[in-house]
Amino acid sequence: MIRWFKLALGLGLLTTLLFAPLSNTLPTSAQTKAIDPIFDVSIAQLHLRLMEAEEELDVEIDVPEPRPIEFVDCSVEKCVALTFDDGPSTHTIGILKSLHKAGAKATFFALGIQLRQHPHIAREILLQGHELGGHSYAHQKLQYLSRWELERDFNYVSKLMFDATGERPAMFRPPYGEFDSLVHEVANAPMILWSVDPKDWLTKDPNETYERVVSEVKPGDIVVMHDILGSTRYALPRILKTLGNRGYKFVTVSELLGELKPGQIYRSATDVK
Repeated sequence: MIRWFKLALGLGLLTTLLFAPLSNTLPTSAQTKAIDPIFDVSIAQLHLRLMEAEEELDVEIDVPEPRPIEFVDCSVEKCVALTFDDGPSTHTIGILKSLHKAGAKATFFALGIQLRQHPHIAREILLQGHELGGHSYAHQKLQYLSRWELERDFNYVSKLMFDATGERPAMFRPPYGEFDSLVHEVANAPMILWSVDPKDWLTKDPNETYERVVSEVKPGDIVVMHDILGSTRYALPRILKTLGNRGYKFVTVSELLGELKPGQIYRSATDVK
């Protein structure tokens, strides 16, 4: 009887872990203490890992040798900064290949929970000439955290990125694009938001992601997408080809904006004065 009870309890916990990420309801802190060894991360945050399982990819890095870095003068060229949130993930590998083929550069905003799982992919992002910024540890709404919790979050993500790449994040993007004065103060970094959002996380449709990006983008825009989605990986080659044919140059955030100032909030190149 006891053995059957333990089996039923185990199956119940497994079901909770698998299906809780589909819910918008976050459990209490007491329910989440055993989920992550570093932070009290809610079960719902595990969707970041499950989303990678849309289509299992070879986790080995197999991308071409980096291209020579080319200077792009965005004062005379039509520039756009493509950015990718919530990785690195196995889908990031395909995104890196597409960017390399197009001779494009991009900026990735990494989660600490993903850096712990894929440090080798974070290294490859920088080796390929792209930029890497911070995006919090586990995509929580930071405005609900205390100063101590915020400092712990930022410091730990910085440590994880340094351990993986030898560099610390030089810019920050708050989860959901939401922050308050305390988050802004504690971050003490250039805050990178966006001006084009195809909502790839909502539709998960490569055709819709493609159509929304190419129909909305203008010179100087910052586009937000997500490299934990297979649908975005499939949309990217068409986005690069169409915008490339229109004369756009794909650059990193710092190439688009120039010298970034700690505490400054950026949504596009028009924010640079």
